[in-house]
Order: sequence, then structure tokens, then C-alpha cells
Amino acid sequence: MDKQIVVLGINGSARKNGNTSKMLKKVLSFTKEKGAKTANAER
Repeated sequence: MDKQIVVLGINGSARKNGNTSKMLKKVLSFTKEKGAKTANAER
């Protein structure tokens, strides 16, 4: 029984494409490369 790792990124920053958003996207991209399922929630 293999378990799937799921990573959820939540960005609550007021700037839609600010530094937090850019860093979150990089982290989610890296974890996806390593085999995790990812989801991104931005306001």
C-alpha cells in the first residue's frame, strides 16, 4: 500500500504576484518533481 503525499500551498498575501506567490510556486514545483501531488490556493 503506497501512500501519496499531498502538499497544499495557501497564499493569503494581498499582492497577487508578489514574492510570496513566486516562492510558493517554486516550492510546489519542486515537491511535484519529487512525486508529491500539489494544490495551490490563492486569494
